[in-house]
Amino acid sequence: MAEPVLIPLGEGEVIGDSAERRVEILSDDKTLNATLSRFGPHREGANLHVHRHHTDCFYVLEGELTVRLGLEDDTVAVSAGTLARVPPLVVHGFRNGTDGEVRYLNFHAPGQRFADYLRAMRDGRSFTYDQHPPPADGGRPVSEAVVGVTESVVERAGLHVDLLAAVDEVGISENRCEPAAETDPRHVHRRHVESVYVLAGELTFALDGRRLTATEGTWVQIPAGVAHEYACTGGDEARFLELHTPSCGYGAYLRTLAGFDQELV
Repeated sequence: MAEPVLIPLGEGEVIGDSAERRVEILSDDKTLNATLSRFGPHREGANLHVHRHHTDCFYVLEGELTVRLGLEDDTVAVSAGTLARVPPLVVHGFRNGTDGEVRYLNFHAPGQRFADYLRAMRDGRSFTYDQHPPPADGGRPVSEAVVGVTESVVERAGLHVDLLAAVDEVGISENRCEPAAETDPRHVHRRHVESVYVLAGELTFALDGRRLTATEGTWVQIPAGVAHEYACTGGDEARFLELHTPSCGYGAYLRTLAGFDQELV
């Protein structure tokens, strides 16, 4: 069984680091490849393309990311605190179209070896990856891309959860947790990976006898089969993204608090 992973801020696998661009790999799991990127002003990203077999998501941490959509190259400004989700076969690209820096997380679910693609580019090697030129017919409608849609699903003393994405490949929520708030009891996921990115504050995870403390900018990944629970342990509210890959009904669980792929142990 794989071990849990904790990556503090700035300690991911570096793909490139310069004044205008820094990219780190946070996750290289087959269910999820995740990166943290910083782009300088007016830095170009990927040209228009499609993915045939996976979903592409962007969560902006700071600044504004310009997402490009469709053969017409329509643009959408994605501001800090916003998720953009692009399904398979929707034509898209991205860039920093502003005068300031942008920092964002990029999630590919399932991973489709995106991390290996980045390593190959860094090392000057060719690598075949699930990225293809825009199809002549334009692919799926750009209306299927979702930007900035949130659904408040949990509101109780000290805990607030917004659902950002709920598709088969990935479920994503943004959570706010106050110190000493009641959270999920110790549990295990049998069929999927859980990942957490701490946006602010401090979380402490109990993982099969281990305790890991995660502060702002930390990435935590919990493999299937690892019993875990967490608590907000700092003096202030914690904010964090929670990802489940594949989703295994995460959205439905949050809406009904029943029937999720979760076993309490």
